[in-house]
Amino acid sequence: MGKKKQTKRAGHEVKSGGRPAGRVPKAGAGKKKTPASGSQRVSRTGGTGTGRKAGVARSKGAPSARRAGARKSPAFRKEPSFSKALQEEISTVLVTGASGCVGSFLVHHLLRAGYAVIAAVGEGAQARAPAGKNGLAVKQGKLADPGFAESCLEGVDAVFHAGGLADGRPLYGDPEPLPVDATRTLYRLSRERGVKRFILITSAAVYGRCHGPVSEEAPLEARDEYEQIQSEMEDIVLEDALPGLPAATVLRPASVYGPGCTGAMASLATLPPLVKTLGPYYIPVSGGPRTSLVHGDDVARAAIFLLLQPGAYGSAFNVAGNDPLPFGRFLNEAMEAYGLKPLGQGVPYPPSTLLRSILPYNRAEEIFNPLGKISNLLWERIVRAHRLEKALLPGKGKLPPPFGTGDLVVDNGKLLGMGFRLKYPRFRRGWDKTLAWYLKHRWIPRPEDL
Repeated sequence: MGKKKQTKRAGHEVKSGGRPAGRVPKAGAGKKKTPASGSQRVSRTGGTGTGRKAGVARSKGAPSARRAGARKSPAFRKEPSFSKALQEEISTVLVTGASGCVGSFLVHHLLRAGYAVIAAVGEGAQARAPAGKNGLAVKQGKLADPGFAESCLEGVDAVFHAGGLADGRPLYGDPEPLPVDATRTLYRLSRERGVKRFILITSAAVYGRCHGPVSEEAPLEARDEYEQIQSEMEDIVLEDALPGLPAATVLRPASVYGPGCTGAMASLATLPPLVKTLGPYYIPVSGGPRTSLVHGDDVARAAIFLLLQPGAYGSAFNVAGNDPLPFGRFLNEAMEAYGLKPLGQGVPYPPSTLLRSILPYNRAEEIFNPLGKISNLLWERIVRAHRLEKALLPGKGKLPPPFGTGDLVVDNGKLLGMGFRLKYPRFRRGWDKTLAWYLKHRWIPRPEDL
């Protein structure tokens, strides 16, 4: 995808298209089509595209800042103040990545709320929907194809766009083109079609590693290709947004877990069965880098909550659980939820400062992948022996980088300050529900079967 570079930005709030916060678009506003031109494309090798503010130009090999030193976000009211006018204008929505964990919850809640939903999924994928609910149209194809993207936007009033992978599966086709280009195409077409709202879901992984909680004001630092892609997609809807609709909002979830999740934290579901094959006990792990997790249901609910909030126009919001835990605690919680018992006092997790000094960043995922490649082979044996769905692998997906090299505690105060409430504020409650889903759908074996 070309030469990678480090990107640093300071978080801030941008009012999309110069629209003041709290102003509700009038019915039919933004219907005028404005064709995109090549001059609007952002240069990633120096210079700026149309719409980037002066003084924020990126020079080759140098970091860039998103309005460094911008004022902090004002305190939000505790009670949500959604736009009833906007609610009446939005009836049909597009959900990309609808086969993933967050996408499935989005489809579920939107249908239950009475919206007509167009679910865009990759070829061969399926979107889960509530039983007996009408109003769902599933479209299969490659999102990078402008023709397919345009067909998905027919009659659409709002877009929920998953900026990365749907739990490890490409959203943009295989072989996968640059997701930044696909996002730019979808955003441009949304503007031409008069779409009113565009919710981009990226990741809190774009934040630099900090000792304390990171708020939306914290600097952003892309340390690998995945984080660079997330950062550049945010630029499209925040930094380089053109005047007019759609009004965009970015949602940055902490590491996601939940029913249907196959990547990242889903690896935790495979560890207890692997350990259970050796006996009813496990060795506890204490300490480790602290990180925030978030249930996929809460990510979807937060995105829908922000849909009707004029105060969210042009802003980024974190969403995370209320209990950031050390990595060792996550392991222990997963073992206990599966019915295993602790053996002895356990072992300490290596200090993150030591790990950073001996572990290259780009090797962290490989080395800290639970039980490594051997666990994959053992897990495949368990899948065959118990006739499980081959959906999970201990090494499938991208593990959260902080587990190997540092903390990532995500501050969700801005979102909660607007009146949003988490359904799963604590990891254990959400994990128990997730584990039950995995067992029901035969993604992991029952403890008594091992």
